[in-house]
Amino acid sequence: MEKEKNKYIYIDTDKIYFTISAIFIALYLFLICIPVISIIRFAGISNISNSIKNIESLQALYLSIKTSSITLILTFLLCTPTAFYLSKGKKTNANKLIGILLETPMVLPPAVAGIGLLLAFGNKGIPGSLFSHLNIEIVFTPIAVVLAQFFVASVFYVQLMRTALDSVPKEIFDVSYVMGASKFQTAFYIILPLVKKSIISGLMLTWIRAMGEFGATIMFAGNIISKTRTTALLVYTFMQTDFTTAVAFSGFIYFISFSLLLLIKLFFIKEECY
Repeated sequence: MEKEKNKYIYIDTDKIYFTISAIFIALYLFLICIPVISIIRFAGISNISNSIKNIESLQALYLSIKTSSITLILTFLLCTPTAFYLSKGKKTNANKLIGILLETPMVLPPAVAGIGLLLAFGNKGIPGSLFSHLNIEIVFTPIAVVLAQFFVASVFYVQLMRTALDSVPKEIFDVSYVMGASKFQTAFYIILPLVKKSIISGLMLTWIRAMGEFGATIMFAGNIISKTRTTALLVYTFMQTDFTTAVAFSGFIYFISFSLLLLIKLFFIKEECY
């Protein structure tokens, strides 16, 4: 019996699980970080800082900030009530269908979205023909950049807001209504402050995604210098003419994106301290 007991080998499953998890985490970090490290290593800090000093880079950066900021405002105004409807509206088949339609931009290739926008707002499209009669040009203008960014990026805000609103207990709404508050007052003065963090993180995520939009923009707005050439399109342009500058400017864009995410995290940490 003693010999038979010694045949059994004890296996520390926790240690195996920890080792495998550590390997997978390290592999994931490697795949995410190695492109950025390669950009910095190839371009150098000095080239990255110099890449923003030329006029073309400044124009692209200004256009990206301006259009993505307009996209941010549109997203808040149009998508906040939409998120309320999807979360707190009646759970009908129509509601579910609308939810699926609004989620489509998340899985749709941006280039396909750009073609759709081009057909819709071009001279032969229904809204495009109406704007054409009013002598308002949409295609290949900064307006097209905003529409492309909004189509691709706004869905992230809707999803975050919908999840946040789903977590708000129904009793809060009921108590507010019993106390005499209207639906607007309940939403504006009670619910929105409760989901403030989700609003901020959703809007910032939308803004960052809009800043980096490429596929839909180039198909719908084109790549016109100082008019529709955003930072993402400028990297594409540099790739065709000056690879070193393209890499350096890519490093600058990464620095901006990382800094924005860091500011969001620091803001939430500061909020939790109070």
